[in-house]
Amino acid sequence: MSTVTTKPRVIQWATGQTGMFALRNLLDSAEYTLTGVRVYNSAKAGIDAGKLCGRDEVGVVATDDRDALIASDADVVLYMGKVETDTSGCLADVCELLASGKNVIATGSRFTHPRSLDAGMADAIETACDKGNVTFLGLGLFPGFYGETLAPVLSRLTQKTSRISVREVINYATYASTDLMFDTMGFAHAPEDTSPALANEQYAAAVWIGTATILAQALGLTIDSASGYRHVATTPRDLEVAAGRIPAGTVAAMRFGVSARCGDTTIDVEHLTRMADDIAPDWPSEIGYEICYEGQPNIRLHMVVGADGEDHSEQGCLATAMHAVNAIPAVLAAGPGLYDLSTITPFVRRPRSIPTF
Repeated sequence: MSTVTTKPRVIQWATGQTGMFALRNLLDSAEYTLTGVRVYNSAKAGIDAGKLCGRDEVGVVATDDRDALIASDADVVLYMGKVETDTSGCLADVCELLASGKNVIATGSRFTHPRSLDAGMADAIETACDKGNVTFLGLGLFPGFYGETLAPVLSRLTQKTSRISVREVINYATYASTDLMFDTMGFAHAPEDTSPALANEQYAAAVWIGTATILAQALGLTIDSASGYRHVATTPRDLEVAAGRIPAGTVAAMRFGVSARCGDTTIDVEHLTRMADDIAPDWPSEIGYEICYEGQPNIRLHMVVGADGEDHSEQGCLATAMHAVNAIPAVLAAGPGLYDLSTITPFVRRPRSIPTF
């Protein structure tokens, strides 16, 4: 267990859209002390962290020197590197940070439940936790919250169920990450192109197997078998989106996930995304996050992030950032080791003040 008697010292690692939301919250909060900011763009290096995110200068300068941050003093690191496109590099970062005595909270699907993805990856994290006497927790929104946290709660209302389905439906036209949207997911590629990472069904399954595993663990189920899938749809016209141009005839919508068999119960976890709302009209189209229990009784829960007309992608990044920030107290209170959302003590956001009536 980490002993922190003053305000926890926090490093923000990466300042993409999600990282920037986290950084702003850390600076606006009176609960934490920002001690470092890791940037990957050399143009951001040397800029005060406050100025970097539209706040007053705070005296903490962003750096692209990873080794210097690893060697620095801090209690916890909010790690938001590009794990989907550089898993090995991000794993190396995380293990060195842990071994140096810093707790790590990481976003990204491959950190949600490392052991279900790669036993060697989990072993490396556990070894680093032991060396540094610290804690690791992977989380997010989807994956990393919805299926792992809300789906088990719904099971309290069921008598029996044959299938649990967890799905995200979103439009990614405003998501500006070219490498994630195009190179990893495969938008703007020919449907038969096997070069994008997600064209591999095993890779597609790996994105969601952590969610299925954590959900199964929470319900006392054992996964007997699991298979991944990926389906795509093309656009009949050119599309201009935040990540770039999607030519007519190339992939502009996809749905991919994993189906896990657990005895008499099947757990399906799926992501469905479009670059235009009219692509793949036969697929589910209601934006948001859905959980369905098929059994007795049948249950359907639908959640929308950005419910008042905000940009769903942007608000999803904010929700992911806040999930990480709000997990800091639980991680600092936990004993050393590798945790997931079924093993860490449940945490809730503390009110800044207690109202009186």
